[in-house]
Amino acid sequence: MAGSYFRKSRNIELSTVYYIRTQVDANWTSINTVKSFKQAYDVDLPVVCVRLNDTLFNRKEIGATTLENTYGLIIDIFATSDAQRLDLADFVEEEIKGSWPYYTHSQSGGTLTRTDSLTKIVLQEITDNRKVEISENPEKQDRYRHIISFIVRKN
Repeated sequence: MAGSYFRKSRNIELSTVYYIRTQVDANWTSINTVKSFKQAYDVDLPVVCVRLNDTLFNRKEIGATTLENTYGLIIDIFATSDAQRLDLADFVEEEIKGSWPYYTHSQSGGTLTRTDSLTKIVLQEITDNRKVEISENPEKQDRYRHIISFIVRKN
């Protein structure tokens, strides 16, 4: 049975999750990295959640029909203290400042396969980097939460 190959948006998200997970695991201990907001509430703190928020389409030239896609990603940090929140936010910001590998993903028989395409995902802009304040009765996960929103493109 032939595997199903994922489209570009899904590859951007999965490549970024893989990159952040690899960097976090190499530099921190006991931090969960997940790819969906729901998963962030299902695992123990601290958590780094990476998710694709939207895809933006820009014309390469005025009047052209060729589009250049950019992707809005969000990283939510669910920490156990304010100090850890700040440290993780600074760490993530440093890791996304440059570029990271873009992988082509496929799935066959429930097995996810990652293939290096020799292409990079490049940061365009960090659009938001702040503490998330929930004023009334925050859940345990939301007491020390941080959000980093950014725009990337595949080069």
